[in-house]
Amino acid sequence: MLTRRLIRPIAFLKPNQRQLHASAPGLATLGLRAEDPLRRWERRAALDPEAVRQLVEDGHQILVERCSKRAIGEAEYTKAGAEIVPELDVTACDVVVGVKEPVLSTLPVAANPARKPAAHLAFFHCHKGQDYNFPLLQTLLDSSARVGTRFIDYELLTDAPSKDATRRPSAGKRTVGFGYLAGYSGMADGLAQLGTKLLASKGVATPFLSLERPIQAGTVDKMRQELERVGAEIKSGALDGLDRPLIIAITGRGKVGSGAHTVLEQLGVQWVEANELESLSKSSDRRTVFACHLDLSDYLVNRTGQSFDREEYREHPERYESVFHSKIAPYTTVFCNGGLWNPSSPRLLTTSQLAELQAHPSTSLLSIIDISCDFGGGLEFVQWATTLDDPIVQYDARNDRLHRDASDAHSIQLSTVEILPSAFPVDATRQFSKSLLPYIQKLLQDPSLAETPSNGLADALRRATLVRDGTLEERHRWVMDLVRKAGRRQKVVVLGAGLVAGPAIRTLSARADVDVMVASNDLAAAQALAAERSNVEAKYLDAGDPAAVTELVKGADVVLSLLPAPLHVKIAKLCIEHKASLVTASYTSPEMAALHEEARTAGVVLLNELGLDPGIDHITAMRLIEEARSTGHSIKSFISFCGGLPSPELSNVPLGYKFSWSPRGVLTAALNAASYRLSGKDVAIPGPNLLKENFPRLPLLRGLALEGVANRDSLSYLPQYGLPADLPTILRGTLRYPGFSRVVDAFKRLGLLDTSPLSQGLESPSTLLEACLRAKGHATTDGPSRQQALLAVLEGDEALATETLAVLQELGLAPSGRASATAEDLVKLPATARAPIDYLSIILAERLKYGPQERDIVVLAHEVTTEAPDGTPHLFTSSLVQYGTEEASAMATTVGVPIALGALLVLDGKIAQRGLVSPTSEEVWRPMLPALEQAGIRFVEGHRAGSRGILEVLQK
Repeated sequence: MLTRRLIRPIAFLKPNQRQLHASAPGLATLGLRAEDPLRRWERRAALDPEAVRQLVEDGHQILVERCSKRAIGEAEYTKAGAEIVPELDVTACDVVVGVKEPVLSTLPVAANPARKPAAHLAFFHCHKGQDYNFPLLQTLLDSSARVGTRFIDYELLTDAPSKDATRRPSAGKRTVGFGYLAGYSGMADGLAQLGTKLLASKGVATPFLSLERPIQAGTVDKMRQELERVGAEIKSGALDGLDRPLIIAITGRGKVGSGAHTVLEQLGVQWVEANELESLSKSSDRRTVFACHLDLSDYLVNRTGQSFDREEYREHPERYESVFHSKIAPYTTVFCNGGLWNPSSPRLLTTSQLAELQAHPSTSLLSIIDISCDFGGGLEFVQWATTLDDPIVQYDARNDRLHRDASDAHSIQLSTVEILPSAFPVDATRQFSKSLLPYIQKLLQDPSLAETPSNGLADALRRATLVRDGTLEERHRWVMDLVRKAGRRQKVVVLGAGLVAGPAIRTLSARADVDVMVASNDLAAAQALAAERSNVEAKYLDAGDPAAVTELVKGADVVLSLLPAPLHVKIAKLCIEHKASLVTASYTSPEMAALHEEARTAGVVLLNELGLDPGIDHITAMRLIEEARSTGHSIKSFISFCGGLPSPELSNVPLGYKFSWSPRGVLTAALNAASYRLSGKDVAIPGPNLLKENFPRLPLLRGLALEGVANRDSLSYLPQYGLPADLPTILRGTLRYPGFSRVVDAFKRLGLLDTSPLSQGLESPSTLLEACLRAKGHATTDGPSRQQALLAVLEGDEALATETLAVLQELGLAPSGRASATAEDLVKLPATARAPIDYLSIILAERLKYGPQERDIVVLAHEVTTEAPDGTPHLFTSSLVQYGTEEASAMATTVGVPIALGALLVLDGKIAQRGLVSPTSEEVWRPMLPALEQAGIRFVEGHRAGSRGILEVLQK
């Protein structure tokens, strides 16, 4: 049976029959409760009769709640000295123990004079923020507040933390649990179920079909005999019909991993290393089962390219990402997940990664056994539990579909049984009871732990406390933020109502479970965005008012800032203070990067660079690089160009450019320095030379004539993209129509891009050129003197001077000889003196703005070249051509949609990292690809041999 893990159903019991028990002074009463009746296969108990006998001998009273499915019968508990009660009254007990989560209705929420029970122990599964148990956690908090119960989680019982001053303190190793038998039972059951999958999907009968399941074997010893029998048959050729070798990989170096390891030992596998899997997948040996017990370093890599460091990973898991999907999964037939996962750790395998694997016919992966069962955790697609009587389901990640057809070769067989040790209920009870007993003995001496001085067992019980006095213990209080959010609708605050806001608001408001607040100093624009959208509200905001911004941030789960980039750091600091995540489309500044640790500690996400460029360019680059790398070829170059332009029919306007918002950003970009590497040579371009050293011909698309300009520091993207530091070519650039760089560079040389204010204000736009020339010492009185001044500044280049003057006159920036100016030509200029770049921005925003029926175009093109082992070059391409529509410009769509999708990723808990997060993180780029496609932003990919694409042009 498949059970969705959302809210655990409440089993309503009959009215409580209060059991009164007289206890001698100083003695304690322990209640051994029955397990949730809905857990049909839960037959374990926290304590066995031998433990009960010892506790009775210690003078304590033991009440055992009647349970007909418990593997060890009532008679044995009675013989040990326990009293069997038809229904346990927990308020008559000092200590209550169970195995799994209690039924909510059995937890007392009304105060009682005795304030009992003082302690309740179980696997509560609340401390990792598992949302399906939020109702239980809230009930634990209510019960603890009113009754005083201390709730202790077995999973948190550990030995003393390491105090080695040379290392980060260790959290200690778990001392109580069913881990070994969970690993043993899960691996054995997975092998028994494998026979069905191999027969249905491969048409091959194997001895796994006859392998008894753990619940049939009943004991570990009988299971061992079964495994040895099947292992012997395999060595005799029983797997000869398979088309590829059987390879099993397991994770987890704790007790779970140890149990799974034992099963494979008994099967008689040959142990191999992770770096052997790819070659072994081509082996012709069918009489050997190959197995690999993975270490963290086998599938986790540092994002910066440095080698794996276990201590660094423990301290900074966000610096690492999983390559399990590319390095391990393609060559593995069966994967058994027994590893620990925490919310701050990278996911082992995401849903989209599994979908990619299932799309490739060469993938070997047939079965996943998830023993850890961290729902929505390390294996993102595991959101539910299966049961011992119905342990497997088929999962198609490409369509997020569960089904029962084991013959579907494009679906994996998935086992997610939570209570695996219950397959060996007697063995499991005795093992667990033996390790738990010392803690129970200590607890019964002082159930509240109020009078017990510091010592090993008492301190361990204190460390394992989840809830006390109505609150979560300090190290678990972060979970309360999730609980509070789960009890209300999620809210995104959008700062700014400019052109980008429209697509962002439309994307966010499409989610009925999300409330959106759009705040702007242009209240009318904000109200227009909110109109006819029931989950969108508009509010006036002066971004310069810290109190007003703070009030908005305080009520947000995610803040989406469309304000100017210089304001983002201040907003980020407010987000950290008030535990709200932040998403922007701007480059990550050094000041923003410096907030990483503070944000990580606060548990918030700072997700920047999620627009078009940067943003979509990162996302598609990561996908293309992965595709190129999957061939096994050596990557030789990465080249990327992106730009927003007028659609081709508008390209004959001055500069071949139009602006949909302030031109200042485009103009200041012309002042930036840039660096890149081409054919092994590092090139550094100082800001003054950026436009001069352009790429005049870029035949990226046959239908468009384009030129390019290097964009910032391309070399810094080598580690972000996971590319080798010695890659011969890496270049990121900006696209323009031909002639743009030449003329704007002339503008720069003439002083039109200067950032220092002029000595006096301008009378009209046509006096801007004269004012700039005058500032350079060239007075002009008429056309000839103006021409001479241009020639002097442009170093005698007559063609450039003539072309530039024509553009300036067409834009109204220089006298043109026209008789008079029309009303449409007039531009209102500020009364006070401004810098030339400010005047130019104001004028261009008016003269080169888009008309009502005019549209823009966004072009993004990546090219990756590789070299095959035989020396043949291969070209991998990815391109996006997006046109504006009546609803929104192409630029607004390609900036507004991704930033909104990023906010939804954060809201949905899809990003486990905290602190500064990049779109190059797999948690971001992989799910963003299908989301962008669904939003109408589609990419065209290609691959052909024998070509180096644009690299060949650039090299000339």
